[in-house]
Amino acid sequence: MGKTTLLVNLFVRYNSFFSRNRRFTIRYIPFASGDVFQHIRAIKRDEAIDTILLLDAFDEYAGLLPPDEPDGLSDDERFRKVLDELFDVVRDFRDVVITSRTQYFPGQEDDPYELKIPRYSKAGFHSLAKLYLSPFDNSEIDSYLNRKYGVFCWGKKKKARQVVYNSQNLMVRPMLLSHIGDFVDSGKQFHNTYQIYQELVEAWIERECNKREHNKVNREQLKENLHKYSRLVALKIYEKRKESNVLWLSRDDAVEVGVDTGLKDYQMTGQSLLTRDGAHKWKFAHKSIFEYFIAKEALENLAFAWELDFTGMDMTQLFCKEQGFVTSLTINYALIKGGAFMMGSPESETDRAKNETQHEVKLSDFMMCRYAVPVADFRRFAEESGHLTDAEKENFSHVWDGKKWKQKEGVNWRHDASGNERPEAEWSHPVLHVSWNDAVAYCNWLTEKRGGGFFRLPTEAEWEYACRAGTTTPFSTGENLTTDQANYDGNYPYGKNPKGEYRKKTVPVDYFKPNGFGLYNMHGNVWEWCSDRYDEAYYEECRKLGVVTDPRGPETGSRRVLRGGGWYSFAGRCRSAYRDYGHPGLRHHGVGFRLVFVPQFSAAHPAKEE
Repeated sequence: MGKTTLLVNLFVRYNSFFSRNRRFTIRYIPFASGDVFQHIRAIKRDEAIDTILLLDAFDEYAGLLPPDEPDGLSDDERFRKVLDELFDVVRDFRDVVITSRTQYFPGQEDDPYELKIPRYSKAGFHSLAKLYLSPFDNSEIDSYLNRKYGVFCWGKKKKARQVVYNSQNLMVRPMLLSHIGDFVDSGKQFHNTYQIYQELVEAWIERECNKREHNKVNREQLKENLHKYSRLVALKIYEKRKESNVLWLSRDDAVEVGVDTGLKDYQMTGQSLLTRDGAHKWKFAHKSIFEYFIAKEALENLAFAWELDFTGMDMTQLFCKEQGFVTSLTINYALIKGGAFMMGSPESETDRAKNETQHEVKLSDFMMCRYAVPVADFRRFAEESGHLTDAEKENFSHVWDGKKWKQKEGVNWRHDASGNERPEAEWSHPVLHVSWNDAVAYCNWLTEKRGGGFFRLPTEAEWEYACRAGTTTPFSTGENLTTDQANYDGNYPYGKNPKGEYRKKTVPVDYFKPNGFGLYNMHGNVWEWCSDRYDEAYYEECRKLGVVTDPRGPETGSRRVLRGGGWYSFAGRCRSAYRDYGHPGLRHHGVGFRLVFVPQFSAAHPAKEE
């Protein structure tokens, strides 16, 4: 059961006719009901000693959200201030039970019995007895499935177990098991919570339409209208939440939202998805359904995702993360303030190459993704667009076997550095075996999805400027780069520095500490494609010009620039100034890419690469 169901059941059972020898009064107060503290203070002190308080959904309390006028507090400070006030007003009560999701309790798993939370006043800690409530475990799940399908229905039980065990965030919710038949009978594969909610919502709407409309054509239209209405209600509640910190609509607001959907008043609510209570508040049956629709909007509308505030919506954040998509540009992209810098390397730099002639460059502001594109994001692109990569078209990519490069058949973006198909646990690693052509196709697809501004590969100058993060040393980390700072072949350190670890594979895109601009893995892990054509003498030509502004590389040439070094590279090739190149169809076990976002189209930065 959920938090609310738990406390309501506790309240009802305690006050039941069959509950004998009741010595105390019990009160149920939800945090979402308004001024909780006013309700508590209204209880007289001499009554409090014999009163049990059930305080529901602390994580949904409006006072934990940032006020319209900034109060100068961080989210953590505001949380601890509210908790100080809460303990002050409940100190005289017999017992106090508080339910909450764990978002405000980082590290809560460290001690299974107690939470210690620093006071806002900094005078010691609050100590709370902790119970993590799980209605059932794996054996009880199996018992339930045996009762539902019988002992010998192995196929359906196996599918049901796969759904449950692939959904750890839902496993303890009876809601999942009560609708398990929908998943088993669908014939689909479910790998995460988002996919399960997608099916739940679809099944709920299907049932509502079957109850309300018997004509097939009308039923399909009603289904479409209910989907549209649910989405619009979620967006309206999201707007209202930002204004007044509530998760419901008035009847007038709800009816107004439904004007353009073709729904009649009685069609706008149902037992399972959208409901209205006795106070005529229109809301979703569960907050997580609201959060699902917000995540769905973010995944389909990057303009909305750009502004999305995840505060108090951990399920929305989970849904977006599971789909492995750039959900919020403000979170995943760093605004790089432009300026002048010396591009290339001084002649005294160890391992310097001839093509690194120093010259002055001036850059405009730009936004760069903090991470190389991970497998999960590229997977979504491949599945939605139907794009076949160069590796898929020609049925091979290049893999180093320890002695020489080999063309390995069947290897493409789904595979790791060794040419083996990646497990889902490694979808957070950078995508490999992608060509420059594939990277550009990805940029153009994402641009079309967003519908405003555009995505592209960084220019070589932008890449080096971002990698240096204001430094003039060989690495953004200084005069040396260790394997505790980047992923490369530690058997070949920089200069005469000590050897380090050689991992022989990639690491997740957010591994290691970011550089001064908040960018991850600019040194090592994967080589990254740039938009520029490559010409060994290009830097010499730039130097003769004195200062170049927003350079985009040579106008002609068949090769494209690669930067950053890879998981198998020597440290010297991971330097900020090191330049490599490949033809646009090149792909191998160490090549990936990251994106730049341009908010508006401009002549200086065309939307699509040629």
